[in-house]
Amino acid sequence: MTHKLSAVAAHRCGHADDHAAAHKLHTYSTSRYWMSRGFGLILPVFLIVGPFSSPVWSESPAPSVHWGSTAFPDQYSTVTTGLTLNRFTPIDGNGAKYDSTVANTLGFNLITLSWTQHWGGDWKDWSTNLTAGISPTSDEPSQFFQNKVVHQLRHLPPVPSVDPRKETDVMIDGSVTRWFPLFQPKVMFVGGGFSVGTIYQQGFLRAGIRRLQVTPTLYSGSWGEVSGRASVLGRISYQDDGAALRSVRNTAGLVQPSIAFGQYRRTANGETIPTWEIEFALLWDSGIFVNPRGDSQKQFAWSLAASTGPLRFETWNDSMGNIATRDFGPTYGASLTLDVLRVWRYF
Repeated sequence: MTHKLSAVAAHRCGHADDHAAAHKLHTYSTSRYWMSRGFGLILPVFLIVGPFSSPVWSESPAPSVHWGSTAFPDQYSTVTTGLTLNRFTPIDGNGAKYDSTVANTLGFNLITLSWTQHWGGDWKDWSTNLTAGISPTSDEPSQFFQNKVVHQLRHLPPVPSVDPRKETDVMIDGSVTRWFPLFQPKVMFVGGGFSVGTIYQQGFLRAGIRRLQVTPTLYSGSWGEVSGRASVLGRISYQDDGAALRSVRNTAGLVQPSIAFGQYRRTANGETIPTWEIEFALLWDSGIFVNPRGDSQKQFAWSLAASTGPLRFETWNDSMGNIATRDFGPTYGASLTLDVLRVWRYF
């Protein structure tokens, strides 16, 4: 197998030097390994545990957290699938070259499966998450949504692409979380996890508060109670290079507050589930990008999410502080996820 891959790499590289050929072979081999091994093991797990879980939505797959998406752990058990777009292009909001070691456009189109399980018995205050994503990385469709949709609606100039990456990327994320009550069950949390794959490698610790009710109940009906909720997250991580991001900051820290408004119903087990919800979050991240001198590139971003029934849509951008006029930095993202368990129960 190695001999065949080497032959393919040599043929494609032509007169490229040995280092470039070896790097392409490594990237291809890694992608094929994760596709065959990772998904071969994870997909049966999803199919087995799916019918026994409860609906809400899933955690964000890497690298969404460093692009600006919400990074909170799931409060309730769920199995979801969807599409997550994360775009990076080495052009800043002024149209100048972004000062980092990443020289080409990255359009990660992650098709994801995510399983969060809140356990019972002696482990009733613990939850685990496993998220897997595979991406045909290319310039589309993220270029279309950024330039033809978002920038046209905001009357901004398009962001040019620079030698877009064309590979198959794979990421697998996992986490363990311990929950504590605060006026209601499972509001405070502390935990840790990992991200591995072809984009980059990461281990992290996180703690915070999720959906603490901060307003009186404004309406109560058969679908639940309408109120405002607040969340805050602190997270530190250790990072290492991958095939896509070959030079990343070794350590990073981020802080993310959010405010949400929605209708929340409580189950017989005391769990509160959003019937519908709108959430706005801000993010400060010391960053994973570095410039050629080794200095980190801080990220300031916002996120807006809306959910109803089994569907959830979220979009994020690093234009915080300049949202009315332009994009501040090089990243943009969006996701659409479907709660397959809620759909299953509809049928």
